[in-house]
Amino acid sequence: MSAYIVYQDQLPGLFRLWAKIYKVHVPVQTAPGFYDFAPWEPGGEVAWDYDLTVNPLKRFLLPPREDLVVFDARDYTAKGVFEAPQQLLFGVHPYDLRAVAQLDQLMEHGSPDKNYRRRRDNTVIFAMEPLRIAPDAFWSTMGAGRADIGFDLYWTKIGPATFFVEVGTARGEELLLAGGEVERASAAHHEAARRTREATRRHADAHGLKFPWQELARVMAKAWDDSIWREKSSMCLACGSCNLVCPTCYCFDIREEMDETMTRGRRWRQWDACMLPSFALVAGGHNFRAKHLERYRHRYFRKGKYIFDMIGEPGCVGCGRCIKACTARIANPLTVFNRLWEEYA
Repeated sequence: MSAYIVYQDQLPGLFRLWAKIYKVHVPVQTAPGFYDFAPWEPGGEVAWDYDLTVNPLKRFLLPPREDLVVFDARDYTAKGVFEAPQQLLFGVHPYDLRAVAQLDQLMEHGSPDKNYRRRRDNTVIFAMEPLRIAPDAFWSTMGAGRADIGFDLYWTKIGPATFFVEVGTARGEELLLAGGEVERASAAHHEAARRTREATRRHADAHGLKFPWQELARVMAKAWDDSIWREKSSMCLACGSCNLVCPTCYCFDIREEMDETMTRGRRWRQWDACMLPSFALVAGGHNFRAKHLERYRHRYFRKGKYIFDMIGEPGCVGCGRCIKACTARIANPLTVFNRLWEEYA
């Protein structure tokens, strides 16, 4: 894998070049202790040391609300809507990269989601090694501390103003060299990057699962009737925040509406959340998961077993967003998984 050295004073020029082709989004601080991805602006400050963004990246690939079809009731015609802007996401941490890779698999599963696929094809991802670990994060023990695929470039800060940049795709290398010649990484630079990543991993490993994540589905299979579901769900407010901030939740609802003339209409989708009481409500008024307990348990089985059974990895990357977002402090996969391990290992 090719690697280069980029100095921080080269970046403004590169950002300007990339912004001519793509909508460039970078991590920024939005309030003390809070970060999010926002459009890059000349002179704007990039939050190189962010620990976690409030919102996941899925909104760039699966927008919260998206038109799918427009139709005309007068001549019974319909046309698909595909909006796929050219976009570049700079500074994506490996656990979010792993979440995108998981969405790539799930959205291809069964009937491929063409809207997602077109957005994904038009998205360049420049990953970045984390410099700080969020207090609730446990991604390192969920197998999401390092991603070998899914990025165009992978940036590791090895000095105060020096980046070691690994090439993931030809598209990434072309964008890196768009401004002219870039220094090739030496053996010493490779060693510096390795040491940086090892230090990050040692820090991240200090907080996490007490068992190999590969055992999670087996443990979950024994836990259907465990008391933890009633204990935790009794405090659930059914707000759905854990679903909305989760980088791997991808459920959506589809609706249709006519315009005021009742001649033209559109079909659109918006994010849905399995923790909301309406999620499993069907025609006739029956609700397959009417109780808090049923919804809470379903979410953890989805993350710990159902997704695992489909693609061989858990549907949780350990980012810790749900822990931070939950006002009742019950959305904590780490606590739940570790307790179940102690009971059923």
